[in-house]
Amino acid sequence: MTSQNRKERSITVILPAFNEEGTIGNIVQKVRKYVDDVIVVNDGSKDKTAENALKHGATVISHRANKGYIHALRTGLKYAEGEVIVIMDADGQHEPDDIPRLVKPILDDEADLVIGARERLSSFSEKILTILTRAKVNTQDASSGFKAITKDVAKKMNVKGECVCGTFVLEAFKLGARVVDIKIKTKPRAYGKSRMKGNHLIQFFLVLKELFF
Repeated sequence: MTSQNRKERSITVILPAFNEEGTIGNIVQKVRKYVDDVIVVNDGSKDKTAENALKHGATVISHRANKGYIHALRTGLKYAEGEVIVIMDADGQHEPDDIPRLVKPILDDEADLVIGARERLSSFSEKILTILTRAKVNTQDASSGFKAITKDVAKKMNVKGECVCGTFVLEAFKLGARVVDIKIKTKPRAYGKSRMKGNHLIQFFLVLKELFF
C-alpha cells in the first residue's frame, strides 16, 4: 500500500473481543503497521483484554457486560472514523499481513465490501448459509469475520442478525455495495472454541427473510 493511498483513504480496524487477553496485544501491534487506528470493543471481558489492547496502542471501548459479537460490531462501527473499515477477529485466526490485499479493491475503487474468503468453511451450517447468500451475491464465504468495507456503506447499515453470516453481505448488497472476495488463509483459533455456530439456526431464517422480503 502506498503512502499516497494511505493519505487519501484513512483506515480503521475494528476488533470485537471477549476474553482474548492471550492474543489481542500481538494482533493490535501487527495491525497498527497497516492502518491509521485500531478500535478494540471489549465486550464485557473478565480478563486483561482491555489492558493488553491499551498497552499496545488500541482505542478501547468497553461494554460493562457481554452483549455478543453483533452488539460489539455495532459499537465499533459507531465509533470508526476511517474511510475504509476493516473488521477482523481478535482470536488470532486472521493474518494482519493480509490487510493491504483486503483493502486494495476499495482503494482502487473496484469494490465497497471485500470479503476475506477462507479456503475451507469451518462448518456445514456456514456452507448452507453461503449457498443461500449466493442466490444474490457472488461470494465464496458469506460467514467470514475478516472484511473491509467503505465507511459510506457501513454507516448506513443496521447490522442485522445474531452473527454476520449471510446477513452482513446481503444488507450491504441491498445498499448498493459492490462485493468482491479475496482468498485468505486462516490459522486455528488460539484459545477456546468458536462462539458463533450456535447462532446459525436463527441466521438461516434471517437470511431467507433478507432474500425474499
